[in-house]
Amino acid sequence: MARLVLLIEPDVDELGVIASKLRANGLEVAIADSLERGIEQARGKQVSVLLVSAGLAKTPGFGERLALEPALANLPLFTLVDGVGVRDTAELARWDVEAISKRVYALHRSVPPAAAAGGDFRGDLKQVSLADLLQLLGANRRSGTLSIVTPSGAGEIRMMDGEVVDAVYRRVDGEKAVIRLLGEGEGSFAFAGGSPPTLRRIERPSSALLMDGVRQLDEAKLAIERLAVGDDALLAVVVARPDHSDVEQRVLDVLVTPHRLVELLDEVPALDLDVLQALAGLLARGAVRRFGGGTLRVELADPERLSVLAALAQRVARPGFEGHPRLGFAGSQRSLAAATSALGRIGDAVVTPEVPAAPVPHPLATLRLTDGISLEIVGVPVVDAFAPVWALVLPSLIAVAQIDGERLEALDAACRLVSVPLHDGLSVLGHSGEADPERLAHLVRMTLERVSGAD
Repeated sequence: MARLVLLIEPDVDELGVIASKLRANGLEVAIADSLERGIEQARGKQVSVLLVSAGLAKTPGFGERLALEPALANLPLFTLVDGVGVRDTAELARWDVEAISKRVYALHRSVPPAAAAGGDFRGDLKQVSLADLLQLLGANRRSGTLSIVTPSGAGEIRMMDGEVVDAVYRRVDGEKAVIRLLGEGEGSFAFAGGSPPTLRRIERPSSALLMDGVRQLDEAKLAIERLAVGDDALLAVVVARPDHSDVEQRVLDVLVTPHRLVELLDEVPALDLDVLQALAGLLARGAVRRFGGGTLRVELADPERLSVLAALAQRVARPGFEGHPRLGFAGSQRSLAAATSALGRIGDAVVTPEVPAAPVPHPLATLRLTDGISLEIVGVPVVDAFAPVWALVLPSLIAVAQIDGERLEALDAACRLVSVPLHDGLSVLGHSGEADPERLAHLVRMTLERVSGAD
């Protein structure tokens, strides 16, 4: 069945040429050289789509007059503009007849009549883009919830009188969720009419949000390609300062512990493009470092060497203390947090998720050596004000490895007082190496061997 398209173009010559080409593509076209003639043409006919020249659409009073005409007010409207590569989802290049025809057919082949008539409906994102769907719902001033299920997760877009007022998708919400969903080309959707929740996190008009969303998706894709970090881990090596931008501060706060890029984009509430631009600047200035193999798991040692390490750990375990042998890591809270994340990627390690609010010694992880024998890693935050509490844990440790900063006299003295060796872990880890699981594994092996005299 042909779709009736109402084409309004003041230039009569262009009107005839465009109409002829659209008819050649199987569309039924009604033509008019003014809005008044268009209204006359629409009365008594089942018009599907309204195409209007950009010049006419911008004339004063056009929108108000269109809204007063029942036959045209709720139709999907596209403006025809000069040029190619149009980004606004409500605009089409006037001479790209193939694109115009494809948009008209896709819009009406994929979206059930209920979308315009006022009922609930469902469909497939492969057949109709989310941008087209939101435009149609907006043109018909629909209120309700649009649920979307994609291979990556589920989301919702909530609408009031045709305007997007809120959205959630996986771990993000607001405008960020809408833009993420606009980039999804696979999945299903279902619209349920009715008043959505009163929470409103999106204030921008939907037309502006859709246009900006398409632009941001394109630029974010290019930014990710330029960064080329893949699955590498990212770690901040400086503390956020007031002279950093708001987005940079948020990025640095998240990257106190290593994160992959996809994790960082989920954690920072700013728009993805803003996060990517901030990250690019921080990487260029050396404020953020990347470590290869952000998802890579490493082994503490091969099975034969693990048996040796287990024997060494038992030999040097401190007498009088129950449980597994314990090795201390001393450093700033920032370094200990990075080390905890990296320890979680070593063999059969079990990370301790609870971190005390105060900078006091606490378990970081347990490394399984052999059946029945494990090594517990304990974090010792190096904060002078809390030096007196070090004595609560130091006597139970077989050794302490300092993983960042300069060797502190107070820590050295506290270790000597209870005869616990203090080793320089920086010689093994290097700058920010506490985020590298391979280097941490090497530090654990080397420390055990040194304490036992086996190195």
